[in-house]
Order: sequence, then C-alpha cells, then structure tokens
Amino acid sequence: MAKSITSDNKPEEELADQEQLLIRQAVRLLSRGLPKDQAIREMLHLLSELLGLNRGRVVLPDPETGELRIAIAYGLTKAEIERGRYAPGEGITGRVLQTGETLIIQDIDNEPAYLARSVKRETLPNETVSFIALPIMVNRTVIGVLGVHRLRSRQRQIGADLQVLKMIAELIGQIFKIEELIDKRTADLRQENQRLRATVQQRQGGKSNWGIIGEAPQLIAALEQLEQVAGSDATVMLLGESGTGKELFARALHLQSHRRDKPFVKVNCAAIPETLFEAELFGYEKGAFTGASKQRIGRFEQADGGTLFLDEIGDLPLPVQVKLLRVLQERVIERLGGSGEVRVDVRIVAATHQDMMALVRNGRFRLDLFYRLNVIPIRLPALRERMGDIKLLVRYFVSQLNQHYQRNVLITSQAMRSLVSYPWPGNIRQLYNVCERLVLLSRSDEIDEAMVDYVLVTEAQGQPVEVLAPPATMSPIISDSPSLIRSYQTVTASERDRIAAVLAVHGGNKSRTAKALNLTLRQLNYRIQVLAIPQPEKNKL
Repeated sequence: MAKSITSDNKPEEELADQEQLLIRQAVRLLSRGLPKDQAIREMLHLLSELLGLNRGRVVLPDPETGELRIAIAYGLTKAEIERGRYAPGEGITGRVLQTGETLIIQDIDNEPAYLARSVKRETLPNETVSFIALPIMVNRTVIGVLGVHRLRSRQRQIGADLQVLKMIAELIGQIFKIEELIDKRTADLRQENQRLRATVQQRQGGKSNWGIIGEAPQLIAALEQLEQVAGSDATVMLLGESGTGKELFARALHLQSHRRDKPFVKVNCAAIPETLFEAELFGYEKGAFTGASKQRIGRFEQADGGTLFLDEIGDLPLPVQVKLLRVLQERVIERLGGSGEVRVDVRIVAATHQDMMALVRNGRFRLDLFYRLNVIPIRLPALRERMGDIKLLVRYFVSQLNQHYQRNVLITSQAMRSLVSYPWPGNIRQLYNVCERLVLLSRSDEIDEAMVDYVLVTEAQGQPVEVLAPPATMSPIISDSPSLIRSYQTVTASERDRIAAVLAVHGGNKSRTAKALNLTLRQLNYRIQVLAIPQPEKNKL
C-alpha cells in the first residue's frame, strides 16, 4: 500500500523539483546581467522545457505606432512572430494589456476572443489546448503581456502553473525596470558629458586646452593678461591666495609661449631648507662639499631654454635673493664649488600668496628683487570671488574623478547648492579635495545634500572661515528676495551674545534660530562651535 502511494506521488514530486529548478535558474538569469532579450528568451525556454508551458511570448506596444507586437518569444517561427500583431484592446492579449488582469482560456477552440493569429490552430496538438496571458508590470503600470500555451491533459494543477507564471512575469518586469534605470542613468551621464564638453569649449582660441575652467569676469581678465604677455620673455608675478591655481596659470603661460617645447621646471621655495637653496637652484661641482660625489646641475640649468616657476617666492632666503637678482640681471649662474660662469636662458614666473610689500617693509625681501620679479603682476581671483564657476568646476572634477576611480556618481542639485554656498577658504585645491572625498565616500550613484553637508562640516572643523568683508554699499545679510545661497560673514566674538539670546528665545531649536538669524544650519553650528556657545535646555512644553 505504501509503495503504491509513493508511485502515485512521484510525478508530482518531479514537477515540484522542476518548478524549484526553474525558479532558481530564472533568478540566476536575472542576476547575471544578460541583455534583456536573451534573459527573457531563456526564461521562456525554461518554462517550455521544465513545465511544458510552450510557445511563450512577450507582447509589447510599439513605441511609434502603439500597435501590440510579439517582441520576444521561444518556440515560435519568424513568420509566427511577425504575424503576432494586435490593435490596442484586440483579442486576449489586447484585453490583458488594457485591463491588467490575468486571463485563462481553458479551451482556445471555444473562445471567440482567442484569435489564433500568430500560431495557427492546425499546428497545435490535436487535443484541448489552453492559453494563459498575464500582465507584465513595472512600477504598478502594465507595460506588456506574457502568454503561453498549455495542454489541458497535464497532470499538474493549472493553479500551480499560474503561480510559477506570475513569478516569471514579475522577474521579466524587473528586467524591464533595470533596463529603464540603466537608460535613465545613461541619459543623465550623456547630459553631464554634454555640459562638460560645453565647459571645456567655453573659451575660444585654444584656452580650453589649458585646463583652466571658469567664466567669471575676474578669471577671464587674468587669462587675457596671461595671453597678452605669453609671447614675450617678461618676468611674471602671479599673486593670489593658496589654492587659486597659480601653478596651472604658470604652465598655461609656458604652453602659450615660444618656449613650449622646452622644459617647465617648478621650484617650491617654501619646501627647500635654507642650507640647500643654492645647491638646488644653481647646482654644484664634484667635491664642492662633503657628499658631493659627482657634478649636479641645478634647476636653472634644467630649465635652460624654458620656464622656471618659483612658487612661494616670498619664502626665498635673503642670501639667495642676492644671487637670484644677479641671475636676473646678467643671465649667468655659478655652480657651488665651480670657478666659471654658466649662461642660462630662462624665463622666470614667480608666485606668492603673501603681501610682498609687507615683506619688503619688514626687511624680509629685497626691494630691488621685488621690482625685477614684479614686471607683469597677474592677480588670480579667490574662489569666493567667482562663485558662479563652482558648478563648472565641480562637474569637471567629478567627471575626472569618476574616470580615475572607475565610479559613475552624479551630484544632485541640492548637493550642488550646498557646495556653492560654502566659502572655500582653501580655494580650488580645497574644492578638488572635497570632490575627491565625495566621490570616494559615496555609497550610491548619487551624491546628495546630506553627504555634502557631512563632508563640509568635517572640513570646517578647526579651520577658521576667512572671507572678504562685504562692500560698504552692501548689507552683510541678503534681504528682500529670498535666495538659496546666503552670504558668509566673518565670525566675530560680538556675535556670541546675540546667537545665545536667539537660541534661548527659540528654546534651543537650531533650525528656527538659524532662520531668525538668516543663517544656514551649517553656518549656525559652525558659530556655536567656534564661539563655544552653550546649548540651552529645550522648552519642556
């Protein structure tokens, strides 16, 4: 008796195993990232081979005509696929797409709405044939129909087949949804690339090749000055805060000059110990000092025929300043330990973030050398003076960093607004570092406002915010028209009592306090931290 029961249940057990195998294989197809048509065709193949649900097809609306057509199929000939076209609402397929309901036709020979247009009845088995059509959904919207033939004589219950078909329809819907997300992502990247291309091409006459991004009038003025003097050998002094791109300007000047094919040599005067300056700039002969085992040419000779960029010239020691002045006057150098002069043809580009006249007044820099270096002064604007360029720079940097780190992150408009409203005391160098941190730390494909605020708060900790005071004709607080970008003001001790009082009025609620003071929440938190303002107890109402 027990043997008979086992024998009777064996076909059902096999079908259950096949059902589980089908679902596992279908999920595996979804995870493999195959092309959409291939993945869906393989699922239809599994339905046919494992469960006997044959001639599976996916019907989709034609995006141009609106006509329904078989887009993907298994077990159908090319001619049958071509014939599978329906008007909206026509036949079983059209009704399912229109209503979103699953339809089960127990016998296609007794259903007038079954058109037999794609697969002719005479090509099907000479027995009762069923047809099952299910909606394919994406975001609760019917986007297509899954249809299969089924023989009524099957031992397996039709309800079990229906459950499997529903799961397959859901998986197919997920494939379409993934494709939709990829298409959107691709479109976003294409749009971003177009914006970047426009940024790179914004300046005519080859200036875009210099890698200098921006449209601010102050930047354009500096670029025009650079272009004017590029063809000469005049000494140029680049003035500006740290991080404003002085080295980039120096390279641009070199590349636009007739010296472009000769060396561009950089010397950071702030990074060289005073005792090594002469050897670094002018070189030395073998035996000039202990450890000088061979001759070494200095930076001036390395740059012969080209450009020597002396960065942070304000840190040049006074003894070296005397020798540099002679080089500028006579165009010759002497190596340490040498007895002869070496003629050099070098264009000097100097740069500093310091007030050079203040250094002269304090006796730290020679006035005659300053005049020699300051032939063509070019002032580079701070980033806060060209706030409109921040969006261009962020997009450019994020694109570069995406390529470098093999990422594909985009920055949201809200996140961009947070970046634009920050004062950037470290200028472009700081902006680049923050962009790099955002790209590396982002856990999704989008950099949102919360992520930017977190990075900027950590960036500002322990770092005083230095900004230009507003002109006398301008109120330090933006009034009348509301703006998403608020002016940053210097933090002063006099603000402490006022902020503490407003905090107390609002029961310690920082959001309402920031609004009352016309500050962003980040600005308020920064002032609370810098001024050590105690947090009052919140109202217990």
